Amino acid sequence: MELLKMDGVVKCEFEKGSYIIRQGDMMDFLYYLVSGTCYRTLITEKGDEIIYGIKESNNSIHSMLGVLTLFSNGVSEYHFIAKSKCRCYKIPKEAFFEYVQDDANILSQLLHMATDNIRELVDSLQARNEGKVGNRLCKFLLSNAQDKQGVLLVSKGYSNATISKFLGIHKVTVAKILRALKEEGIIRKEKDGIFILNEKKLTSYAMDEKIIDYY
Repeated sequence: MELLKMDGVVKCEFEKGSYIIRQGDMMDFLYYLVSGTCYRTLITEKGDEIIYGIKESNNSIHSMLGVLTLFSNGVSEYHFIAKSKCRCYKIPKEAFFEYVQDDANILSQLLHMATDNIRELVDSLQARNEGKVGNRLCKFLLSNAQDKQGVLLVSKGYSNATISKFLGIHKVTVAKILRALKEEGIIRKEKDGIFILNEKKLTSYAMDEKIIDYY
């Protein structure tokens, strides 16, 4: 990527658990993630942590950390926290704007990313208002499941506490929903994670075809 060769760009590393960007930081730069994984999180006024997304390395604009902040007031609304050892390029905002000013494709991709972020937030709020957080959790499980020898498995890394942070709901609510799915024979929890036993029924819930009764 030519952007990484521009003047002022420097390499940096972050250990697992460290902050790459802190909520409230004034951003005169952005980072491009070349190895590792980080979470985009927010701390609410009540002190709750909500995970708004995962950033993976070497995925074009989706590996840019803090890029959308450069188009607003310059103050980061999120923490970006390393979930593994991360290597990044720190890019001054002047270099970035010089690079993208004549590139309609990148600007279009950034607009799509911003729109997707807004849609995700609206979906989350709508699910809470309509009592469909259970359905949203089903969608989350399907989105994060991987095929393991013909069986869909959600990694054990997605604990009840972690899922609650992704969905912005209490971990007790997560436990109740998972218990309801287990009682219906849709999932099974083991030490390796959450096994999806009935993908068709889970998809039906994820598509809002009916509401999960978990109370």
